[in-house]
Amino acid sequence: MESQGSLRAGVAGLAAGVAAAWTLKEFIGGGSGQDKLKAPKKRQVEPQHAAALKAAREEFGEGKCGPDDGATAAAWVGYQCTDCQCIFPITPSTLMAEMADTWMAGKITNAFDQVPKVQQLQSEAGAAGAVHGVLSTGGLATTYTASQGLLLMLPNMVKIAGELTPCVFHIPARAIASQALSIFGDQNDVMQVRSTGFAILFANTVQETLDFALAAHIATLRARVPFIHAFDGFRTSHEIMKIQAIPKPAFKRVMEL
Repeated sequence: MESQGSLRAGVAGLAAGVAAAWTLKEFIGGGSGQDKLKAPKKRQVEPQHAAALKAAREEFGEGKCGPDDGATAAAWVGYQCTDCQCIFPITPSTLMAEMADTWMAGKITNAFDQVPKVQQLQSEAGAAGAVHGVLSTGGLATTYTASQGLLLMLPNMVKIAGELTPCVFHIPARAIASQALSIFGDQNDVMQVRSTGFAILFANTVQETLDFALAAHIATLRARVPFIHAFDGFRTSHEIMKIQAIPKPAFKRVMEL
């Protein structure tokens, strides 16, 4: 009996293995191993988009290339595209708040040729409330936070989204502290805000962090939908990579739109 049971189990396992192999072959299209490793086709840019990119390069020139980290890249875009930044630093977004405060102290102007106001509040909830207040008066505001700090902003985020107010929160994603404090890189903090009405853009590299930050600010002004611009905490926020910067005249042109 035991031998018959083992035989049945062996036949069943063999059948399952054959079925899985056949399914995988059908899924990937069959062929040899070399055929499966073909490079993906290069995506063609739409003609109108290519023309716009060419015109932008001719007008503003190519941005300078240099080393930078994701946090500084996102903070620079937030600084250029708003006139008020309400902060309460929390790891790993601390660097973003520090850089914004440093630029304000150095009288660095934004796309509106003004020195933005950087105000530190007493909690993340206070920072979100201050952002909501600035937006309610017609200003442009942003904030930087992560993890538990983002959860404390949920009530104001629901109001901001419900009022169709343009706004971008820059979030270096981090694990939420549950049974113990954790500063590990994770994305469950961003996942908690999906029901607030905020759209979410998630950047993968330092260059994407810079580009998506500006894309979020453009999209929120055009669509009147608030955005979360998220990227991996530590893995991207503190990674130093050679990137191509966005010329400052380009920020001015975007804000004129």
